[in-house]
Amino acid sequence: MEKYLLILVIIETIALGILLWLLFRSYRHTNKFLKKAQLLKERCIDFDDIDTHDLTVPSQKILAEAVNSIKNNMQTFLEATKENVVVLSDAIDVINSNADSNQLGSRKIADSLSVVAEKVEEQLEIVRSNLALVEDNATKILAIDEAVKAIGVRINDTVEDSKSGLDSIIRCEKNMNSVSEKLAESEKILLDFSTRIHEINEIGAFITEISDSLELLSLNASIEAARAGEAGKGFVVVAGEVSKMADKTSESISSINSILDSIISSSEAVKEGIQESVEVFAKSSRDFEQVSASFRSIDQQSAHINEMMKNIYVQIEDITSNSRETRKQADRAFKASEQVVIGTQDIAKVSDETAAASQQMSENIDSLDSMLMSIKTLLQQYNTSVVPVKKTPSHKVKIGIYCILDNDFWHEVRRGIIYAKNVLEAIGAEVRYIPYENWDLVANLPNDFRQMQDEGFDGYICPGFMTDRGADLSFARSQGKKVFVFNCDSPDENTRDAVFQPDTFDAGITAAKEMAKAVGNNGKIIILCGDEKVLVNKIRREGFLKQASQQKGMDILETVFIEDNEEDTYNKAVEAIRRHPDVNGIFITTGTPLAAARAIEDSGQRISLVVFDHSQEIFRYIRKGIITAALGQDPFGQGHDPIIYMYNCIVTGETLPSTNMKLRVNVVDRENVESLIQM
Repeated sequence: MEKYLLILVIIETIALGILLWLLFRSYRHTNKFLKKAQLLKERCIDFDDIDTHDLTVPSQKILAEAVNSIKNNMQTFLEATKENVVVLSDAIDVINSNADSNQLGSRKIADSLSVVAEKVEEQLEIVRSNLALVEDNATKILAIDEAVKAIGVRINDTVEDSKSGLDSIIRCEKNMNSVSEKLAESEKILLDFSTRIHEINEIGAFITEISDSLELLSLNASIEAARAGEAGKGFVVVAGEVSKMADKTSESISSINSILDSIISSSEAVKEGIQESVEVFAKSSRDFEQVSASFRSIDQQSAHINEMMKNIYVQIEDITSNSRETRKQADRAFKASEQVVIGTQDIAKVSDETAAASQQMSENIDSLDSMLMSIKTLLQQYNTSVVPVKKTPSHKVKIGIYCILDNDFWHEVRRGIIYAKNVLEAIGAEVRYIPYENWDLVANLPNDFRQMQDEGFDGYICPGFMTDRGADLSFARSQGKKVFVFNCDSPDENTRDAVFQPDTFDAGITAAKEMAKAVGNNGKIIILCGDEKVLVNKIRREGFLKQASQQKGMDILETVFIEDNEEDTYNKAVEAIRRHPDVNGIFITTGTPLAAARAIEDSGQRISLVVFDHSQEIFRYIRKGIITAALGQDPFGQGHDPIIYMYNCIVTGETLPSTNMKLRVNVVDRENVESLIQM
């Protein structure tokens, strides 16, 4: 009996021990839940998730998952709210600037419209004056037109008279040429007549010689008759007759010579007169040629003037037509000016209304500013990340941060930078943010860095992959300046004091947990892995495989290595789905998740996809149910946390908890995607 009692006591003791152990374990878990709940109550949500692997009580597991979900959703919501605060603040600044510009513009428009109205009135007066001048010019042009027409008629008559006179001169010229020809012929006849007279004169001279010979012969005959006596009396008679005949011949010849001399003298006079007439005719002919040429020139000039008058007449017709059109245009301009005056008055009225609306907009902006301050105050009540220390710095802290700004991820980083910048500048610090919108502009980085050095900045922050872009960070550190890098580590650790980057291995583990949740801890999985020379792909896959190996029921069918481009990702995802029609989930390590989402969508199969990075397109696929979870690399924290931590280190002189600061991985799924309001 005692033996049984002893056994019963031992069993009860063991049972009591087990019960106490269960109670202690339950208390330990309950205490853990209470501590987390107390943190939530204190609005501190920057704590790790409750580990649910060693929870066996379903209610405890459900409670732990609820706390984790609330915390994660609150973190996601508050971080998104912080981003939207930056966006809203930027928008308010832009609207405020535009409102001020509108008000200033409205005032300038109102002032300008007053001036315009005055100028339009002046233009109306000018138009009226111009109309009067146009009317006067039109009248004068009409008078000129009539005068030109009359001149044209007179010129036409002159042209006709010139042509008639020219025809008469041409006929006279022909007649004079004929007379000249006749005189030339008469001159030739006189020359021939003179020649004949000379020949007659020569014959007379010859007869005279014969007469002289006859007288000599008569004398000789008389002498011989005297000698002969009676016998020679016949010769005496003959000699006497010959002598008489010789005397008469001499007389006749003398008379002929006198006549011939008179004829020759008259012929010479006629010849000289004809020659003078020919010369005068020739001179007159030349004068007539000049007169004829003058008349021809007059005729040509008259024709040319006539043609010019015709052109002038055409031009005057055009001017007259243009004057009429100008008058019409002036009338329209006058009416338009009147309309402008009316329109200007309306615009002035609208401008006044716009100014009033701008004033109202300014008042609304003030309300938005108040609301924004309330949101900021509300956010400050939640401890979601590092906050500035309350210690007063010994000097104005200056921090410089530069990075690339060429895609959506870096715009998310920018919001974290701007949020931290606003927080620190509100307490007197200076944060100089230099974004480079493309890689060509990064060439300006050395000059920007030297300028910050010359201005005595206390610290510098940049992505790890930009440490070799011309900024001498090692020299800055040797001068006692703080140097932080983020997103990834620098190739040379000696160039920085600390690195802020996501925990890539832990991100792979989180991705596997999300996949297990999506497939109900029982599914066949394909991994799409980017080039493992890029370590982030390799480490993410290793973290995923480690966690998947601990999840019972998860089967890795295949790892497909892909290139980091949309086309290769899509094609290889389609081929993998065809090879494994029973696949339940796909995990992708690299930056082409949308191509994998399209491949799943086109397949028509129900496949859960776990990816990295956040974007509006990814959020749309989450809403569709194709992407189950998207793991963020905390871009807001990458921009925000290094700045605040650097400020705290500079002010307090303390070092960071670690030189490798891990940023948390935030998850967006169907439970919290709707809370991510994008502005």
